[in-house]
Formats: sequence, structure tokens, C-alpha cells
Amino acid sequence: MSGRKGPAFFFPLQRPPRRWGRSSIGGEIMNSSELEKAIVPEVEALGFECVKVEVVGSSRSPIVRIFIDAEDGVSIKHCAVVSRAVGLALDRVDPFPGRYLLEVSSPGNSRPLTKPEHFVRHTGLEARVQCDEAQGKKTYTGIIRSCINGLLVLQTDEGERIINLLDIVKANLSPQEYKIDKKRTKKASEKDGEK
Repeated sequence: MSGRKGPAFFFPLQRPPRRWGRSSIGGEIMNSSELEKAIVPEVEALGFECVKVEVVGSSRSPIVRIFIDAEDGVSIKHCAVVSRAVGLALDRVDPFPGRYLLEVSSPGNSRPLTKPEHFVRHTGLEARVQCDEAQGKKTYTGIIRSCINGLLVLQTDEGERIINLLDIVKANLSPQEYKIDKKRTKKASEKDGEK
């Protein structure tokens, strides 16, 4: 792995301007769940997992970000293929009244955890979990022990935490590979200096 923190691949596609006025959903900007209904089947039909769909940016210049994954990993060509297919699907539903930017990338080494199956699949790895609990917002970092019946068990330095998945605002794997690579690079350069 390289020492990058961001997504491993990024393939932006700027969509052409639309006519101002009514989109296929009455001139309103689609929300994330409506976008997912249009995007996820396209991604899955190509043999990829749709890890996360998010819309960022302003309402005048929205950016649709799609994170995809596969058992064998994701290449730039994969991102390009998914970008073209999803771009055509979004053109059919006309999600925004103007221009938008479509970005397709791998989840990177700080992979978002957005579904219960993501926590199950990554049991034993370190994650950073932001929660909105009754006593306020909290962030926990620890090892994923289990995820059963809507409850995440996270082993933190302070002990075991049981977190309701409904309380999670954001969760990502901790970028372990980056930390390891950084240490290895430092040790290698120290060894080179000794010679």
C-alpha cells in the first residue's frame, strides 16, 4: 500500500448542464436514498459492491460520490466502467436541475462502514466510530469484536463498548496500513543510513 490516506482511485465525470426547470422528480434535488435506488442496481449489475453514496457540495454544484469495492480490489478501469454506467442511469432520472459532478472511487484504506455487514466483515480490525448518543456526541476508536442484532461491540482502550447501530453517525476503518507503511519506511531509511 502507498502512504496515501484518501481513496485509492478517483474517476470524476462532469455531467453536462441540464435545462433549468423541472427534473423528473419535479425540479427537486434527489435525496441520498433516492439516488441509491438509481445507483446501487447499476453498480451491483457490474459485479461491484456499492459501499457508500453521498452528495456533497452546494445545491448549485453538487458532487455525487460513489465508493465501490470488489473482492479482488478496484482499479481505475473499474471506476471508469462504473462511472459511465451510473452516469447514464442518472441521466435517465435527471437527479439535479443543473450540472453535477460524478466521482467514483475505491473506499481507500479508511473504508467507510455503512451497513451491519461491513462491521461483520471487518471483525478484528480497528475502527473509528462517531455516535450521537443521549449524553452527546462521542467518538470511539477500537477493535470491532462483533455486530449482532443491531449492536456493535467495540473493544476500546477504556474497555468494551456496546453501540446501537442507530446511534452511529459515521464509522470508518482506521488506516492501519498507512501507519504500518510509515513505520516500515522509517525503519528502512534508518537501515540505509547505517550502511
